[in-house]
Amino acid sequence: MISNLDPWVIISNLGPIQIIILIIILILISLLINTVCLKIGLAIFDSKNEEFGSVFVTALVCALIGWIPCIGCILCWVIINSRHDTGFVQAIVVWLIAAIISALIAWVIYFLIF
Repeated sequence: MISNLDPWVIISNLGPIQIIILIIILILISLLINTVCLKIGLAIFDSKNEEFGSVFVTALVCALIGWIPCIGCILCWVIINSRHDTGFVQAIVVWLIAAIISALIAWVIYFLIF
């Protein structure tokens, strides 16, 4: 039995403009979550440039280049290293911490919705 609160039913009743707006909102929420997670990882190592705007730009750039096969994550590590003056190993750990926290948040949201 499908209820009226089923997310797939709600999405299927949206028009194209509403779907585009929904996608933009979801991308912005995802960037904000990734920014906070990256900021937490950077705070653990007491890195430079921990301001929200600087970390948001880093998260945005990493989101844009992270999809490149094979070298995307390496480029993210280089960007974290260069923008926040961490060591290369610390950049990898910051990236891993942000990825783990983001995955946990996504898991919680999934189980709250479904």
